[in-house]
Amino acid sequence: MMTYTTIPVKREVKERLEKFKGEREWSDFLNDLIDEVIRVKREESFRKLRELTLKHLDEIEESHRKFRREFSLDSR
Repeated sequence: MMTYTTIPVKREVKERLEKFKGEREWSDFLNDLIDEVIRVKREESFRKLRELTLKHLDEIEESHRKFRREFSLDSR
C-alpha cells in the first residue's frame, strides 16, 4: 500500500506549480521536475568541466613538460 503525505507550500507557489503540472498526478509531476533539475545540473557540470579542461590543457601540458625537464632522480 502506498502512503501519501502533504507538503505545506505558499499558495502562490502551488498555483505556479499547478500551471506546469497540468493533468498529471502530483507524484508524477514532481518526479519529472526532480529528473529535469538533475539533468540540467549534470549538463552544467559537464559543460564547466569541458571548458576548464580545454582552457587549461596547454597549461597542464607545459607544467608536465617542465616537471620532466627539471626533475631527475640522478643527482649529477
